[in-house]
Amino acid sequence: MRSLFKIGLLLSFVCAIPALGFSQDLNKPIPFDPLVRTGVLPNGMTYYIRKNVKPEKRVELRLAVNAGSMEENDDQQGLAHFNEHMAFNGTKHFARNDLINFLESSGVKFGADLNAYTSFDETVYKLQVPTDSSEIFRKSMLILEDWAHNLSFDSNEIDAERGVVISERRLGLGASERLREKTWPIMFKDSRYADRLPIGKLDILENSPHSRLKQFYHDWYRPDLMAIVVVGDIDVDKTEKMIKDEFSPIPSATNPRPRIDYPVPDTKDLLIAEATDKEMPYSIIRIVYKHEKMVTKTLADLKRDITYELYSTMVNNRLKELNQQTDPPFMFSSVSIGSLVRTKDAYTSFGVVKSGGIQRGLQTLLTENERVKRFGFTATELERGKAELLRRLESEYEERDKTESKSYVEEYLSNFLRHEPSPGIQFEFEFSKKIMPDITLDDMNKVAKDWITDNGQNAVIVIEGPQKDSAAMPLQDTVRKIFNHVEQMKLAPYIDKVSNEPLLANKPTPGKVVGTKEIKELGITEWTLSNGVKVVLKPTDFKNDEVLFNAYRWGGTSLVADKDFESATLAADIEDASGVADFNSSTLDKMLSGKVVSVHPNMGELEEGLEGKFSPEDMETEFQLMNLYFTNPRKDDTDYAAYMDKQMGEVQNRSLDPNQAFYDTITSTMDQHHFRRRPLTVDVLKEVNQDMAYSIYKDAFSDANGFTFFFVGSFKPDEIKPYVETYLGSLPSKSSTPMWKDVGVEKAKGVIAKTVYGGKEPKSTVALIFTGPFEYTRKNRLEIDALSKVLSIMLREQLREKMSGVYGVAAQAAPSHYPKQEYQFIIRFGCAPEKVDTLIKAAFYEMDSLKKYGASSVDMQKVKETYKRSREVDLKENRFWLSAISQYYKNGEDILDLQKYNDDVDALTVDQIKALANQYLNMANYAKFILMPEK
Repeated sequence: MRSLFKIGLLLSFVCAIPALGFSQDLNKPIPFDPLVRTGVLPNGMTYYIRKNVKPEKRVELRLAVNAGSMEENDDQQGLAHFNEHMAFNGTKHFARNDLINFLESSGVKFGADLNAYTSFDETVYKLQVPTDSSEIFRKSMLILEDWAHNLSFDSNEIDAERGVVISERRLGLGASERLREKTWPIMFKDSRYADRLPIGKLDILENSPHSRLKQFYHDWYRPDLMAIVVVGDIDVDKTEKMIKDEFSPIPSATNPRPRIDYPVPDTKDLLIAEATDKEMPYSIIRIVYKHEKMVTKTLADLKRDITYELYSTMVNNRLKELNQQTDPPFMFSSVSIGSLVRTKDAYTSFGVVKSGGIQRGLQTLLTENERVKRFGFTATELERGKAELLRRLESEYEERDKTESKSYVEEYLSNFLRHEPSPGIQFEFEFSKKIMPDITLDDMNKVAKDWITDNGQNAVIVIEGPQKDSAAMPLQDTVRKIFNHVEQMKLAPYIDKVSNEPLLANKPTPGKVVGTKEIKELGITEWTLSNGVKVVLKPTDFKNDEVLFNAYRWGGTSLVADKDFESATLAADIEDASGVADFNSSTLDKMLSGKVVSVHPNMGELEEGLEGKFSPEDMETEFQLMNLYFTNPRKDDTDYAAYMDKQMGEVQNRSLDPNQAFYDTITSTMDQHHFRRRPLTVDVLKEVNQDMAYSIYKDAFSDANGFTFFFVGSFKPDEIKPYVETYLGSLPSKSSTPMWKDVGVEKAKGVIAKTVYGGKEPKSTVALIFTGPFEYTRKNRLEIDALSKVLSIMLREQLREKMSGVYGVAAQAAPSHYPKQEYQFIIRFGCAPEKVDTLIKAAFYEMDSLKKYGASSVDMQKVKETYKRSREVDLKENRFWLSAISQYYKNGEDILDLQKYNDDVDALTVDQIKALANQYLNMANYAKFILMPEK
């Protein structure tokens, strides 16, 4: 179900419902969403169709195959995923790369709009295509049909694709994979899941005969195991006819192999899995109580699922409160109830702890589970939980005509693959409103007793950590003693400390809007307030229950001395973690429960500001928070200690990760070891001073002069104006406006080559970085980005498709305006160590070809169409407008230039790309970084 686990409405509304609010027979089945057209073809194929116009002129297409790595024979491990790859390497109607070429020329982005995945139990192919072209839509449906039963399996293509699949497998190698190999056989003891990871076995991928790959396709790609999902801006009747015409002729399977949902056997006693790895930067604890798969068919089942979500919300709120204390037990922790694998559900407690914190973290997780099992929850916790869940559901209901098609697609896939109900948001919202008063503390307090088993039955504890901390890893006997000890501990019930004080006791004296400008062409209004603050507004109807905002003023950490730099860098984050006024972070979280609000201060090198989002219904609360982050920031010793403790925990083993060491080397080298670009270490973090951080924050935010606020979303200027004048117009303002300073970071010049050795696995990473001066104009930004997109296509076709040397490769342009107008142009890919030199040479060859001959007309068409199609969607997104408007203001540009975008795209030419390649891919000024396995 899409939205059951994202629920919400005000507590006052909940309390207004009669206590016996729902009289319907809970034994009735959960209805299916009436807005969805669904059916089963004579050959057994299922289909789902829904009209949805978010985004406009687009449709989401899926082909779901109810088969994955669990269906592989022993000699086929990895071939379910290999089959997925072959779907992009030739079908009956699309030779080799014709499929990708056709879609990219239609504005479809490879990876983002065209992709697939294979898991234990399923394989899903994904497409988003335009619907304003009937030809594109028709051919896209033909692609799905070909995927379903018309893969070519050309012998040369199979052998070529081996390298790509092996490259993808190689990317996943590392500490996490090695730890999984040690712990999963215990987690899934005596189960097929323990040895059927979808990525498969290397020797099979390298040597499996073609017939074995084709056999998997023949056995499992069949109509009775498939579903077509179509959601978007379409005609439902025409689409249904198209599906029946295209997919009905696919023959049913003869003598089909039975599909088995493989069990995970029960265990009588506690299982413990411990493992360490030299590259693992954190210690992780999982406590898993396995249970038989829940079935959700009736309204009673639906009520039960709501109860479980409430339970998880309330326990996680307790854990969050624990993590906000001095010397917190975790860097992160959570509890969830849900699916473990297709045949098993689980109650899972999860914690990430710092070095030396495993025993304490384990005992804390077990203790909090035991506390709620013995004593349950308080009435105030349940009230907040209900308000929070219902408020989120209400917001989703309000957005029902603005919900992205992708969200609906995922819901229908779950219905087909996992038999999860799909009643639709209207039913879910109405049902939840009515049933919520009937959910009692007794219902909630029963959850832990049902899920947390006694004596370790069906329980698994998994502990993973850095090898360097192996001496601190508890022995299995110690883990068992902790587990058994907690059940015998004397515990006190949880005490819910809440505040009834108002967020802002007294309204400030309002300011006034003293100046107004309008950009009517774009629906933008700019206000100047009496204290000098500027406010830029763009009301939209893209969402019904969403307003996004950000604010900035020049200055940032560039204005502080080097000795205070680290304190400045974390000043806003520390304040964000400390609450406001008289309310610490925990109290503030409770006060805001049931409201859709968020405000986060930030401080970068050149600016400070705020960002967040809110529901129009909670507008005043949002503006009060903004005001308090300026006028009454909080200095809280406990919240500070908790925040810094977590930061230290994250940093202490950071260098163990070879990828982190690699990118730290790149940054240090490119920025010439500048003091303000040092890799983050424990010693660097020790330079942070609480008093200095608070002083820097107050200095930056005690004066609102020079700040500009941007609001985009569902509001009317007249509605927002009183809050703007009261809470922003009253902010203190001084006469001076700060400006950032150039701190003197200079990019390294010349030809640089550096190899970093790290990591046990036979894999390498390559980064090629070009830098130089850049004239920061709208036209130039588009051009260098177009160059990166053209080169990405060329590199993909050469390094992946022709050479089978990489899984992914991309070029990315990163121009900057302040403090210097300059650019970085970065090419990244991962590969086998023995192929590094060959692939770098091939990449340079493609760059040289671009310099000599320019882009092909085909690639230019792909890039142009992708730009235009992406912009069509962007123009209906609040986040796009917030970013675009604020960036135009920061850069001092004419925002009406946004209207020239398509003209600028049309003006891009093959010869222009050639000139840009010669300008920006300067072989006299680039850096080559290579990560190789440790010697």
